[in-house]
Amino acid sequence: MGKTVEYQGYTIQSSPHHLADGEKWQLRIFVSVDDHRGVKTRDFSADVLYATEQEADIHGIAFGQRLIDGKVDGQSVMDMKTTDRRATPRLRVQFRTTFSASSKLEGMGIMLDLSTGGCRIESPVTVEPGVSLELRIYAPDVEWPLMVEAASVQWVSGQTFGLAFFRITETEQQRLGQVINDLMEG
Repeated sequence: MGKTVEYQGYTIQSSPHHLADGEKWQLRIFVSVDDHRGVKTRDFSADVLYATEQEADIHGIAFGQRLIDGKVDGQSVMDMKTTDRRATPRLRVQFRTTFSASSKLEGMGIMLDLSTGGCRIESPVTVEPGVSLELRIYAPDVEWPLMVEAASVQWVSGQTFGLAFFRITETEQQRLGQVINDLMEG
């Protein structure tokens, strides 16, 4: 089953999950957005269980709409849209950056812009969209490089590529926030 609904530029696709005990259905949805860089999809689920697939379906779509409206605590799709989504400004920078993907790939580049959710890097090293990189950002005035455990390559254009941060420790997120605040005040 599974309904698909267009809502505020996003597509919500409900895909209820039948639990192993055979009695209940769990709400599960995929929210996707199509912009100039292609389609991004994310899946969300809620712990609420429903008696029928149809109920989980209906509630899934409603959950998706609340999510898009920013009314679900701790979950958001705000960072999926690249056009008007910038809750945090993207700041122009020129930071030396090194990146690596497992043992296969290592490179150095110049970060051209930075926001709390991602960055753009120029580098002679070729990367592929979808690859996950570990980043070290050498921002001025920080004692040691900022560390992003995992950032995924969203797009590649020539020698420039865009990254979305998806794993960063609390401490590093705070340091990143501080660097961004300093840049905005500067």
